[in-house]
Amino acid sequence: MKSNYTGIWFLLVFALAGVMVISFSEDISIHGWTIKKAPFAEALMQYDDTESGFGDQLLAQADSVGTSSVELNPVVVDSLPKSILLFGDSMTFNLAQRLSKYARQNGHDLHSINWDSSNTKIWAETDTLSHYIHEYKADYIFISLGSNEVYFKNPDKRLPYVKKILATIGDIPYVWIGPPNWNEDTKINDMLEATCAPGTFFRSQGMEFKRKKDNIHPTRASSALWMDSIMRWLPKSAHPILADLPDDSLDKVPNKVLFLKALN
Repeated sequence: MKSNYTGIWFLLVFALAGVMVISFSEDISIHGWTIKKAPFAEALMQYDDTESGFGDQLLAQADSVGTSSVELNPVVVDSLPKSILLFGDSMTFNLAQRLSKYARQNGHDLHSINWDSSNTKIWAETDTLSHYIHEYKADYIFISLGSNEVYFKNPDKRLPYVKKILATIGDIPYVWIGPPNWNEDTKINDMLEATCAPGTFFRSQGMEFKRKKDNIHPTRASSALWMDSIMRWLPKSAHPILADLPDDSLDKVPNKVLFLKALN
């Protein structure tokens, strides 16, 4: 005997098919009225974030507040060993302590230049950077500058110096590590991020740090966590290189840090 509910089932299937068509189509407007789409398309198109790396993206956002606001196309990780140059102000030394272990773990060679009290002007107006790029044959660069310019009332005045530094670096892949703000700045981070190429600026502003007695410099342990955050973000940068977490067995790694005297 034919079911009495056949007609009802037919109507339900027809209605569901109509909803699905609307969900996957563009907005439909009739006489000025727009039909609101159900979120079925978005729900069906979602995927497991553990496989896609979306979970790591959330972690990177937590590490670096506001970093890489520009959407980058996926970039293949450069698996070749690098001659890395890390240079900058007094934040450099503790960052180098941790970065040296990443270098050892991943087959890179690290050279670090720590110039106390230095800033973008000092680096731009000397030949120090070009000298050490040539001496170490650097093919990947980390920059740690901006901490001594956090309170500048008009950070745009430093723009020519930032551009000069980037011009000296040229085509060499780089990451500019933003200053670890201990108070609100006057937009030095915004200027740096806007000037650096997309995916090359790591914004440290807004991260939590344990500080030394001066309440400015992160402790060595906090600097190590800072560098860990940078290296977790690196695969999503414009120029990713091998950045596997150092093995616990890497206790003491030689750290090639050159200290320059502050200019008067």
